[in-house]
Amino acid sequence: MNKDLTEYLLDLIPKSMLERGRTSLEARLSPIRDVLNRQHFPDSALSEWQIEQLLNIFASMDSDKDPIAARVGEREGRTASSLVSRLAGGFNHGIGRSGHITAPQPKAAGASLMQRLTNNIVLDAIQKLGLSNIRAGIVMPLSTGMSIALALGMLHREQNVSKVLYTRIDHTSSKRGIALAGLDMILVDTMIVDDAVRVDMGDLEKKINRSENICVLGTSTFFAPRETDPVKEIAKICLDFDVPFIINNAYGIQSKSVMAMIRSAIDAGRVDAVIQSTDKNFLTPVGGSIITSPSENTIELVAETYAGRATAAPLIQLLAALLSLGLHRYTELRSQQQENRIYLETLLDDLADEVNQRVLEVENPVSCAVTMDDIDVRELGARLYNHRVTGPRAVEKDSYGSCVDGYPHNYIVMNAAIGSRREDIETAVSRLGEEIRSL
Repeated sequence: MNKDLTEYLLDLIPKSMLERGRTSLEARLSPIRDVLNRQHFPDSALSEWQIEQLLNIFASMDSDKDPIAARVGEREGRTASSLVSRLAGGFNHGIGRSGHITAPQPKAAGASLMQRLTNNIVLDAIQKLGLSNIRAGIVMPLSTGMSIALALGMLHREQNVSKVLYTRIDHTSSKRGIALAGLDMILVDTMIVDDAVRVDMGDLEKKINRSENICVLGTSTFFAPRETDPVKEIAKICLDFDVPFIINNAYGIQSKSVMAMIRSAIDAGRVDAVIQSTDKNFLTPVGGSIITSPSENTIELVAETYAGRATAAPLIQLLAALLSLGLHRYTELRSQQQENRIYLETLLDDLADEVNQRVLEVENPVSCAVTMDDIDVRELGARLYNHRVTGPRAVEKDSYGSCVDGYPHNYIVMNAAIGSRREDIETAVSRLGEEIRSL
């Protein structure tokens, strides 16, 4: 009769020592079991060792790890070196199957489990962080703009959408997404209200009333002086006219106020999908996005739209980030972001007074803009870059970038996004002052 593992171990060390060792091991493995059991965004972070063990377990289940398998197919998870495999986290088969990105893959049982777990955890995270009324979500190994294209392509196939009413932001990503989906773009005008740039709701209603086979693409987060679209009002209009509505929520998860607005829009009207970046919200490398929806069917249709298999890398990175943060730590980072945003505005106010400029009065949860009138703002932006300040946005008056025609100021935008440090903000504003004085 075969012995079980415990009996073999008892041949090696006393039972009391074995039980003590088992207690230590169980303490380290228990959080992993809890993640697998509940599939929720954990309150407390896991250690790097625990996350690595979880990923190693999943990767070890894929068929390319079978030491005696005869792998003769054209796609067998073969890699040029062990380094290449490590760079993929060991998930060499990727995720999905041809024609459905969430379909379980026979050669990749571990990757399929990892993908399902990641989708469940990120959905729980986004619900806990403000969108309690979404019902489904999927992590895409694509940028936000590419995921917008994917969602629009689904609407074109399923609902015969051929035109997109696009609330203007001066950014290439969304426009490229619309073009890639093969749809026509109808720009919804913006207007200047005091310092702020806002979508012209009258223009949106007029164009939605005159158009057929359309959807609306709105924006919740962009650089000041652009303000968040009134997504609740737009959702109500879309419900009245039976028009699909997609929200580009690129970095909105970090903002309680933005998430509250989107939650209210879902409750009050029609929202088909909300799309956000993984790197801007959850501190991962660039390359992933999250599509969420109040409708499970919408997410299923999007999953069917993706062509071919996909790399698992953005999902691995997001899963590791979520488990490294935990809800408590992410909530702390959110609070720090709000504090840093207030601190940034205070520092910019002081600097603006000193150099005879002013901070633009705009409702924006992440960025501030300060006028740079009578200053060569493009030269200033270049000098900041050379002075090792990354992230500021330099815009000349009445030029592309302000999201409106005829904006009356030169300005510099600075951000206090999630993960930014207080000392980074202090250094950036200090160097901004140095460069303004040198000009």
